[in-house]
Amino acid sequence: MKKLEIRNKHLALRKSWTQEEWQMRHEQLHQQVLSYLKSLPKGTIIFSFQSIEGKREVDTQLIHETIAHSPYEFQLAFPRVEGEGKMSAYLVHEKTSWVRSAWGILEPDPITAKKIEPNEIQVVLVPLIGFDLQGHRVGFGKGFYDRFLSQCQPNCLKIGLSLEGPVQQIDDLHAFDIALDVIISSERLYCIH
Repeated sequence: MKKLEIRNKHLALRKSWTQEEWQMRHEQLHQQVLSYLKSLPKGTIIFSFQSIEGKREVDTQLIHETIAHSPYEFQLAFPRVEGEGKMSAYLVHEKTSWVRSAWGILEPDPITAKKIEPNEIQVVLVPLIGFDLQGHRVGFGKGFYDRFLSQCQPNCLKIGLSLEGPVQQIDDLHAFDIALDVIISSERLYCIH
């Protein structure tokens, strides 16, 4: 399937879910993510994302709260778009202020958060609309994450979060598309690499 077809199909599917089904999928995903994160070393820097309101994306708020209060001393970092098509990473803490971007996404205020380099991050939680069994993802088509992931260390663990299962294969990949290592869905874990 082509990316546009996958994007349209999955966005329509998300809109068709009842609130109860939406909630159930999030609860299942939350449990899968927390179970997986327990295997990470203490103090791991996890780069995550804030959901876009109104897009019915994975709601990461409960995951963030659990990570922030876990005994594993994980550190959370979030993206901030700075310049044309470039995301920067900022470590956050309980006193970090947030500002809403032009896309309606909450980003850390650089005055109250610490900027870090992508190569300092050990784990990236990646938003996606759809994915295939080879670890390729379909996002919103802007390329922010592929550019960011290309700056991370080769051994950085790239984890996609999904409320749906995979398609067999994405047919229109680009040379700059970066495959994920693991995809955690509400139903199961997919280890790709």
